[in-house]
Amino acid sequence: MHLEIVSFFDRPSAAREARSTLRALQRELRLGRIRSMAVITRPAIDDIRFEQDGDVGVGAGARFGTIAGALLGALLLAPVIGFLAISASLDSPPPDLSGRELLAGVALVSAFVSGITALAAALGGALIGALTAMLLNFGIPQRHLYAIGKELAVGQGALVLRVQEPYRQPIIDKLALSGGTLMRERRADEVVSAASDDMLAARFAAHAYGGGTGSAAAGRYVPAEQAQAPVDPQQRDLIVAEFANVTQARQARRRLSRLRHKLGRLSTGNNAIVTHDHKGQIQIQQTEDVTTGRGASFGLGLGALVGLLIFGFFGIAVGLLVVVMNEGANPSPEAVREGMLAGIILLGGGGAMLLGMIGALIGAVIASLINLAYNDTDLRRIAQTLPAGKALLLSSVYHHGGPTVVAELEASGAIIRYTPLPAAQMAETVINEARNAALSTGDPKSADTLQLITTRAGVRIFTDWRRRSERTIVLLHGAGGDHLAWRVQYPALHAAGYSTLALDLRGHGYSDRPRGADDYRLERFAEDLSDVLTALDIREFIIVGHCFGGMVATMFHQANPRLSRGYVLIDTAARAPVLPHWLASRTPWVIGLAGRVLELLPNERRRLFHADMESFKGTRDIEPSRLVSDAAHTTLRAWLLVYRGIAQYDGIDALRSMTQPVWVVVGEQDTVFTVADSQLIQHHVPGSRLITVPDANHIIVVNNPEVVEQLILDFTRDTQAFTHPAPWFT
Repeated sequence: MHLEIVSFFDRPSAAREARSTLRALQRELRLGRIRSMAVITRPAIDDIRFEQDGDVGVGAGARFGTIAGALLGALLLAPVIGFLAISASLDSPPPDLSGRELLAGVALVSAFVSGITALAAALGGALIGALTAMLLNFGIPQRHLYAIGKELAVGQGALVLRVQEPYRQPIIDKLALSGGTLMRERRADEVVSAASDDMLAARFAAHAYGGGTGSAAAGRYVPAEQAQAPVDPQQRDLIVAEFANVTQARQARRRLSRLRHKLGRLSTGNNAIVTHDHKGQIQIQQTEDVTTGRGASFGLGLGALVGLLIFGFFGIAVGLLVVVMNEGANPSPEAVREGMLAGIILLGGGGAMLLGMIGALIGAVIASLINLAYNDTDLRRIAQTLPAGKALLLSSVYHHGGPTVVAELEASGAIIRYTPLPAAQMAETVINEARNAALSTGDPKSADTLQLITTRAGVRIFTDWRRRSERTIVLLHGAGGDHLAWRVQYPALHAAGYSTLALDLRGHGYSDRPRGADDYRLERFAEDLSDVLTALDIREFIIVGHCFGGMVATMFHQANPRLSRGYVLIDTAARAPVLPHWLASRTPWVIGLAGRVLELLPNERRRLFHADMESFKGTRDIEPSRLVSDAAHTTLRAWLLVYRGIAQYDGIDALRSMTQPVWVVVGEQDTVFTVADSQLIQHHVPGSRLITVPDANHIIVVNNPEVVEQLILDFTRDTQAFTHPAPWFT
């Protein structure tokens, strides 16, 4: 069954961009065939235009049939019929004609018969083409598009499409996130109500001001209300189901694999079965586990084969050359065979070893990048919490396929432990369902809540909100981190009577990871923070940002200059480092190209747990193990896109506009963003204070947590940010 979706846009270009976005989404998620998609525009009050994909009208079918028939008649039928006509003419020629006259007559008859044949074939093709187009046309009738166009205001655009029922919601959400307004036809009772309005006045106003009737009371279409905020269809969730035994889990996995025929890629991706048997043995099976070892083995075999073939043929040539040089132009067959064999063994074998090792290295690296399986260490931690004999099935699924997958698992006898990932640690989910459910509800009566909040962009942001008063400390982590970076500071801040709100910024932790490169610009992170504060109704707050979090805080101020009561900017910068800033400003195409390339990397989360930040206490600024951990927990793709966003960062104008209290904190030994970077921030922020922390480096939040918490408390006390209304609020 196909359903019609109508979405209005403020600009025709937005409607066309949405059409391109839906086509890309269709290819990625295999959302069946969108049979018809039309863009409608209204440049003037009496000018309605539309362009449609999938529209094969009767006229187009007739034109195609005419051309095809004419070609078929001229190339195939006409020569045959012309040959028959010539044969008939030659069988009984008039006796009084000369040879030349006979040939001219035969040619004339042949041309006439061929022309008539081509014309008849063209007419027949036109008829067949028109009938075929009439029967097979999937386009939307033009009079229907024209009627929708009359609903538009001048300068607006509309996108109309017909889709299959299972793919309706993801397409609607994508349209909403692209700036569209979903429309529906008025109900009968609404039409009666509209008829009671002054129709003449409404129509006169619409024409007088150059608009259509899109927002008038008598309009045929009205905005459709959505039950919940739209979620990006490209976002993935994790569903955790418990089974009585591993046999049930395997049967459920087979049922999920059959869903692909119904849902396309909206069905599950990687499925992992985790069991803890009665002997205490842990077993893990994953459908998309491309381990580093497998990648290395495949690369080794492929490289060795290529090396043997390439260097082997070269070895044969070298062996023959050596034999000829030693024995002359007529060597014996035995010498030839021995020379060829020696060349294959020496050069072919050496080449196989060389390319085999190179292939193993490349295979291991590629496997580590494209492997979508969950981390075995995390799965073993989960398995240890399982009762003996039980089995867990963890399924990665695109968001809009979740309800169907859950229903299929429940039909298989599963107990759904959690969906989606995550409002709490996975191990806590398995150990204590009740506690996890209480934490994830976002009950306003609960002091501590862990929530997934959907922003205006459809990105779900994980929040750890711990309420102690109306005064809130908003904590923003650095690149590659998560909300747990601030866990050590919680007790001191709560003891002082402050609430804390720690986020997993988009692309990090348990928050969503958008696909587009431009989704990781600093402005998008600032919008997420604004949406979270609005959703939680937090009004009295200061913002503490470390490194990348400080940049987000700066961009938040640029968009919302009067909301925060103050800022503590820790180990951050006023703009991107010199080289990335130069590339972004002088050669933006390089940054754009990098974004397009990074978008091709896998986007699925492999680590189920947050990074253990405390394990890196005492580490240096550039610590390879910590950087690898950051990339693993963030996903390499999102991690690199965050740094691409940093390359485009310039917060000078935002810093100059700060009138709230601002403290700039920097570790004396920071080599990522140095003391000079913090001095530049202080220079641009009027009345700000610079604090240099001795014996501290860039990882000050982890290495010197007691210093950070004391600085936050000193800031609130010395600046009295929460005590008196500040002039920027009036």
